Amino acid sequence: MDSFFDYTVKKKGVDVFILGNSHIITGVDPFILSDATSSTCFILGNSGTSVIDAWFQLGAALKYTQPKLVILETYCIGNHEKSVADLVPLFQSFDSQKDRWYKLQCMPRLFYSDNWIEAWSPSVRNHSFLLKDTTRIRYNIKNPKLPKSNKLDLGRFARFGSGLQDSTLAKYVNIGSPVSGKEYQISAFSKKYLQKIMKMCEERNIPVLFLTAPMYYKHISDYDVWKSTLNDELQKYPNSKWFDLQFPYDTTLYTPDKFENTYGANQHQSNMGMIITAYKLAGFIDKNYPDLLPNRSKDEKWIEDFKITEHFVYNQDVPVGIAGISSIIKDKPMGNFHIRELALKEGENSNRLILKIDKHNNLFDTITVQCNITMQGSNFIADLEMLKIKEVFPPNHVVYLAEIRNDVKVTDILNIQK
Repeated sequence: MDSFFDYTVKKKGVDVFILGNSHIITGVDPFILSDATSSTCFILGNSGTSVIDAWFQLGAALKYTQPKLVILETYCIGNHEKSVADLVPLFQSFDSQKDRWYKLQCMPRLFYSDNWIEAWSPSVRNHSFLLKDTTRIRYNIKNPKLPKSNKLDLGRFARFGSGLQDSTLAKYVNIGSPVSGKEYQISAFSKKYLQKIMKMCEERNIPVLFLTAPMYYKHISDYDVWKSTLNDELQKYPNSKWFDLQFPYDTTLYTPDKFENTYGANQHQSNMGMIITAYKLAGFIDKNYPDLLPNRSKDEKWIEDFKITEHFVYNQDVPVGIAGISSIIKDKPMGNFHIRELALKEGENSNRLILKIDKHNNLFDTITVQCNITMQGSNFIADLEMLKIKEVFPPNHVVYLAEIRNDVKVTDILNIQK
């Protein structure tokens, strides 16, 4: 939350709040979602929490800015009750809030009276850890707290650099799914705080989008039962939409490398999975909430914040002065196609050519681009094969890439062939 407070105190707008627990902080890359929607998207979530924490986080954030859209990841809606154990995640959320009066108001809902002193006093909490939590002490000694960073943090927790391994995949075949959809339930406690979230947003005329970030499709059996139970609750809010990525499931994109290597009940997405979900979510927002979010693509402050992110160049026009990236062509008709931009990203051993073409029915995974090229002092025309990267799919255009030698300079495109 510190990054959120720092961002809003600078009078910068936040357009999308994304609420949930570990399934959302490891489930959506908010930098890519921001790049792809030309808006600012913040994840307000914490591992190990339930819908009451989402309610608490939302109430605090609304004191600083009002978003255009609230997204609630559905994994935090379950068979939860007011916690009596494993309170550390809630304590962390409580500590992160700056409004002491708001915290005082919420404290009786978040904690039983036995935990009020611990909630307010990290010293009391730490004293408790000194007596019984030797594991945490050893961890803190080995991992000292780093000084506060000025780097923009949108709430993402990119933890899993690799995906499901063959040994884990074999368990799905030999043992079956570790999670049964027939066991999914929603407690009265969860329903109560979901209703509070919906009322809070309704009073401010903020639409709510329910999102289900996926687990590997073999991870849950009888998901139709889970979905039916959840749908019975979500349909109480007919003005909201539900984007369920668990079913129907996209087997072409959500391959094993997109998920944490675990067979346990709670599975998260890998860093690559976060990318896929961010692009899918951007497309859903573009289709279902047209013109809801402000277009910040010409906002100099927004560009300054996001231009260094990896996927900015895939989604946005390259601004003047960005290091190592230059724009060659912008806004050029080409037969039946429209080139949004041709850009070049410099590399140590080769350069990357990035071609962005408005969506068209006749665009395939591989295209041949006829280019004007300068190399070693000579000018000539050459055909260049460019590939669409399946993990990069902005809402309104298609991205093609090609690696070229450092001494090759493309100056123009003459033709595009399927």
